[in-house]
Amino acid sequence: MSGKKKTQVKEETEILDTPVGGDDVQREIERLSAELDKAHEAADKQKARADEMTLQAQRLQAEFDNYRKRTNETNKKVRQDGIVEALSKILPVLDALEQARAMITDEKTLDGLGIIERQLGDLLSSFCVEKIEALGLTFDPNLHNAVMEEDVPEDQKGKVVKVYQQGYKLGDRILRHAVVIVGK
Repeated sequence: MSGKKKTQVKEETEILDTPVGGDDVQREIERLSAELDKAHEAADKQKARADEMTLQAQRLQAEFDNYRKRTNETNKKVRQDGIVEALSKILPVLDALEQARAMITDEKTLDGLGIIERQLGDLLSSFCVEKIEALGLTFDPNLHNAVMEEDVPEDQKGKVVKVYQQGYKLGDRILRHAVVIVGK
C-alpha cells in the first residue's frame, strides 16, 4: 500500500475506534445533515445556472437564425431589385426593335432583326420575365394601362383591342404595365 493510502486508512480506523457518546453522534449527524443541505443548495444553484445558460444559448441560437433569415431575404430582395433595374433598361431596346420592324421592308434586315429580338427574348426568359398577355383579354388595371377607349362591337366591350406597348412581369412583380386601348 502507498503511504497516502496507509495514512487515510489509519485516520478512518482512528475515527471508528474513537468512542462516541449519544450526543456526539447526534452532533455529527446534524453536522453532516447541514453539509448535505449546503451541498444540495449548491447543486440547486448550479442547476439553476446551467438552466439559465441553456436558455441564453437557445435565445442566441434563435436570434442568429432570425438574423440569417433576414439577411438572406435582404440579399434576395437586393438581387431581384438589381435584376428589375437592369431589365427595365433592356425593355426600351425591345420597343425600339418592334418599331424598327414595322418600318423595315428588306427581308434580310428583318431576319437579322428577328434574331436580335429572339436573343433579347431568351435573355428575358432566362430571368423568368414573362410578357403580360393583353390583346383580346378583359382589361385589368393591375396589368394594363389604358390610354384610350375605342367603340367596338358588344362582345369586345371592356376588352383590350390594341396593344401600344408590351407589358412585362417578373413573377408577381410588374416591370411595366401593358399600354393598351380598351373597347367601349
